[in-house]
Amino acid sequence: MRMTTMRILQEYAMVGMNNHFKDPDKSLAADMQSLDKSLQEMIDSFKSRKDRQDYGYAFLLDAQTKLKKAKKILRTKVSKENALAFWKAVDGVRDALNKSLAHLSQEVYPDDEIAQGIMYANRLSTIAQRFGALYLYKVWGFDKELHADKQLAFLSTFFPDAVDNVAESAEELPKATQKRVNKSLQGVKRNIMFFVIMGKSSHRFIPTLIYDKAEKIAESANRIAELFLKAEAS
Repeated sequence: MRMTTMRILQEYAMVGMNNHFKDPDKSLAADMQSLDKSLQEMIDSFKSRKDRQDYGYAFLLDAQTKLKKAKKILRTKVSKENALAFWKAVDGVRDALNKSLAHLSQEVYPDDEIAQGIMYANRLSTIAQRFGALYLYKVWGFDKELHADKQLAFLSTFFPDAVDNVAESAEELPKATQKRVNKSLQGVKRNIMFFVIMGKSSHRFIPTLIYDKAEKIAESANRIAELFLKAEAS
């Protein structure tokens, strides 16, 4: 869900810039519906007081409130006038979800390397999509409003730590699975350099390339998460 919030921001920007690469308007509608449904299902699943404490229930309710704001904005025409309000609402959903997962990680699974690995892998996919969202909003003309350069610089320094966290968690996996995780991580690291190098370039950013590259990195990170999930199930 965290990753989906950042992809939604990319889709909104692509629609706003009248870029129809991969039908972002259809993807935007589908991702908003999927996020809304998944969040509601998660909230409904926590019946006991203990579950609500463990999973940061209050943060999930906050995410739902912010998602309702984003849905209200989407009922109006996609525009630059609404762009910052939409960013604030959707990024607020991501932040609330992140707080819920951080709470879960610290309170329930502090020593479970597989659970940690799944969360770290999902963080990689979220970071990749956030790179894309920031660059697309920057292309759209919101560099100063979002302090995009500072956020991008932070992501560039933060991303290697996230990769290392996944690699460390993978040390508990069977050797064959560990090799597959590390191979995928190398691909993620190579691809993320696209964003790092682009941040140092004075050339014009190409929205379709940004959109496509962010999705490819996220797909690799999601495959890593699936490897952890299979290991947990075995």
